[in-house]
Amino acid sequence: MKIIDIMKHSAELLGLTQEREILNTATEENEAEILQNEEICRMLNLSALSIQELCSNYISIYIEEEVETEDKKYPLNKLKNYIRMLNIKQDNDLVKFKIVNRNIIFEQDGKYTIKFASYPDITSMFDTVEVLNNLSPDVLVMGLCSYYAISRGMFKEFETFHDKYIEKANALKDLKMFELPFRRWE
Repeated sequence: MKIIDIMKHSAELLGLTQEREILNTATEENEAEILQNEEICRMLNLSALSIQELCSNYISIYIEEEVETEDKKYPLNKLKNYIRMLNIKQDNDLVKFKIVNRNIIFEQDGKYTIKFASYPDITSMFDTVEVLNNLSPDVLVMGLCSYYAISRGMFKEFETFHDKYIEKANALKDLKMFELPFRRWE
């Protein structure tokens, strides 16, 4: 599912006729030019925010990263788009840890595999959110519409879109977690 498709549907629901027409002409080659339109740029940024909220509160996308500690700690800000911890392993065995002052504290230094909830980066209208392909695009469209409406002071529209978004997002809680491929960081 491409972000531009979510943006097109949202523009239609929001009554952004001009932006919808511009989005219909968008290509990867003219994306920078298209993003000069303030409303389209706002929609792209709010798409990223909406997906981050969805992954933080309704579905979990878990990824694994292999890390090496220094001074028995590892900063959480080095974990890409960290939301929450699931577990940490060393040689396939679970290890004890604490989180203190935004650092993971270990009993000893070493190499660990950290499994944590994350969210995908959205930097382009042509980004594909593959991990969300099994979801109905409606939840993402409603999320973008609600964020857009509140950002523009459209409070009545916000309530309508937000209620639909919450209903669709709550239905996702029953789905299993998603896992992204294992990544190694050197």
